[in-house]
Amino acid sequence: MGRLTLEFASNENGETFLENQFASYPFHICRTQYFENDPPGMANIYIQSASGGIYENESLTTNIIANSNSYSHVTTQASTIVHGMTNGEAHQIININANEHAYTEYISDPLILFPDSRLSSKINASIDETSTAIIVDAFLIHFLKGKEILFNQFNSYLNIYSDNDELLAKDVYQVTPKNFLNGRQNYIGMATISLINRTSDNKDILDYLQRDIRANNNNYGGATLLPNKCGIVIKILAPDGDSLKKAMLKIWMQIRESIFGVKPKARRK
Repeated sequence: MGRLTLEFASNENGETFLENQFASYPFHICRTQYFENDPPGMANIYIQSASGGIYENESLTTNIIANSNSYSHVTTQASTIVHGMTNGEAHQIININANEHAYTEYISDPLILFPDSRLSSKINASIDETSTAIIVDAFLIHFLKGKEILFNQFNSYLNIYSDNDELLAKDVYQVTPKNFLNGRQNYIGMATISLINRTSDNKDILDYLQRDIRANNNNYGGATLLPNKCGIVIKILAPDGDSLKKAMLKIWMQIRESIFGVKPKARRK
């Protein structure tokens, strides 16, 4: 069982640093980095894998803790391959906790679902009412063995909780080749982008995102308010990996700019 824990804190100068960390195989992290056009003092961490992907019967857990007044951005260095499996399945859990006045982003590059792969992925986000989180997760279908032998199943769960463990919103989808792909296989990837923010009605950014999504003829998607006034969720279907990644990047930039007034720079990968 692989486990990664990242705990961020803010020092007296307002700079966020990695206060505690733990990484067991296959996880590895790069040093904390700071970039232009980020909120002041934002800490950036890249997650790497030493194993080459996710394998049968593997169980991976990532814990991200954003303490009070911290600003953090966590992303994967590249897409993660979910390898083929004969009998079992793999599991991953991502726990994100944002405390008072924290701002945190978890931006995962798309999972690549190889033939015969089976994965269950769960994201648990516990967000204080004064904090904000952006969570991006996505997947792509890989046609390694042609269009007849594809991934087996991908189950995704997103649970959003208050700091008092009250369930505010839940997003669940269970994907198989049969229920995801149409006959022409127009779309082979999907991204879910969640803005969790309970201090704003989020209507202005929602209207902007909806107009932008409608204007894109290459992808298909939509955006809507989450229940209990806890934010926005955006879903994007894309015909290929390049389109999916560009859409994810653009939406993340739009949300960040709407919050801080400055467009962030794309992360080099």
